[in-house]
Amino acid sequence: MTFKIRQLLIMLVFAVLSVAVYQGFFRHSAGTDYEPFTKGYALTEVVMRSTDDSGQVVTEIRSPNMTHYLDNEQTLIEQPHVQLFADDNNWILQSPSAVFRRNQQFLYFPDKVTVVSQQAPIVVVESSQLSVDLNTKEGRTPAAINLQQPGGWMRGVGAHIIFNNKQIELLNDVYAEFQPRQ
Repeated sequence: MTFKIRQLLIMLVFAVLSVAVYQGFFRHSAGTDYEPFTKGYALTEVVMRSTDDSGQVVTEIRSPNMTHYLDNEQTLIEQPHVQLFADDNNWILQSPSAVFRRNQQFLYFPDKVTVVSQQAPIVVVESSQLSVDLNTKEGRTPAAINLQQPGGWMRGVGAHIIFNNKQIELLNDVYAEFQPRQ
C-alpha cells in the first residue's frame, strides 16, 4: 500500500469519527427545537397606569411579572392586581393571570377572578373568563358568577357588568337569596 493511499484512509477514518462524534454529542434532538425569546420583552415588579385625555388615572395594573409579545401585541400578566377607576366607584380585580391587548384597551381574565367594589355597599363578584373593555369600563363573562353584597347573594351563568354604574346583570340560571329588611 502506498503512502498516499494510507493517508487517504486515515483521513477517511478521521472524517467518519468526526461525523460520529458530532451526531452523538452536538446534533439537535429530534424533539421540538428551542427558539429563544426574541419577539418581545419581559418585565418584573411592574406598575402600569393608563390615563384619559385629561391626564386622570383610569386604570392601574400591578404585577410581579409581565411578558409582552410583539408579534400579537398581547401582554401576559401574572397575578394581576388591577384597580379600575370608574365614575362613582373604584374596583379591584385580582386573578392568577390575565391577558392585556394594548391596541384594543382590552383585559381578559381566563382563570378565577375576584372583583370587589371599593365604595359602600361593598360588592364582591367571583367568576372566570371575564373580558373587560377598559375604554367603556364594561365587563362580560359567559361563565358561572357569584355575587355577594350586604344583605344577600346571587349566582348565575353569564353576566354583563357596567363598572361606571355599579350595575351587574346576571344573564341565565339566576338564583338569589336576600335577608328581609327590618
